[in-house]
Amino acid sequence: MNEYIKKEQERIDLEYYLIEELNSYQEKEKGILDIEMELIEELARLRKENNLSQKELCQIINFKQPTLAKIEKRKNSPQLSTLIKILDALDYHIEFKKNSN
Repeated sequence: MNEYIKKEQERIDLEYYLIEELNSYQEKEKGILDIEMELIEELARLRKENNLSQKELCQIINFKQPTLAKIEKRKNSPQLSTLIKILDALDYHIEFKKNSN
């Protein structure tokens, strides 16, 4: 009986460990999605600030307007190359900064 209890405790401990790992992973993924959402919102704002319609921007970067619309509605995740093309068309670039925390 003692051996059974010991094995059950080990199983439970492992399950708790895996749950904590999953929660940590989910928090990191949520952080990435939050950054992506913020970036997409900023790109849409910059496009509008430059008085460009989605169609006009897509003509500049040789991209399909329905795909850009899905990106701005956060139904598609943009590829890095697409983000760079959009930023370049809007006279912006990506800059890396070390986290302050």
